[in-house]
Amino acid sequence: MEEAEAAGEVARLYPAVYRRFKASRKPIAAGLTARMHAVLGHLRAAGPLTLSELAEHLQLSRAATTELVDRVEERGLVARIRDERDRRRVFVWVTDEGRAAFDAASPRVLEDDLLARAVRKMTPQEREGLVAGLRALLREDGP
Repeated sequence: MEEAEAAGEVARLYPAVYRRFKASRKPIAAGLTARMHAVLGHLRAAGPLTLSELAEHLQLSRAATTELVDRVEERGLVARIRDERDRRRVFVWVTDEGRAAFDAASPRVLEDDLLARAVRKMTPQEREGLVAGLRALLREDGP
């Protein structure tokens, strides 16, 4: 496949792949959406983050992240804590309830996750090729 044809195919396929596999707002377990589950998992792995840091990590706008954190906080799954050294900074972290909700929902997320199911159906060579190709795309300098 020629470079121009490959670039055209990537541009054509990317939006369809994104629409099909993006995190859903549909509840996956006890009012927890896939997006909320992703926030809990990210905070568990990264530790407490400011809203700006979390927005950057999740690649969402600050407004979308604030709305998402508000919904998760209403359920008692995360808490906002002021930085004692700089009272202007507020960190978001996972509560014990959030850890329990994440752990309880994780098997269902993996089972119901469209992307995980699609990857499971691929051959090992297809998976390796896909990951290698995506890494190569991300390595390239932008415009």
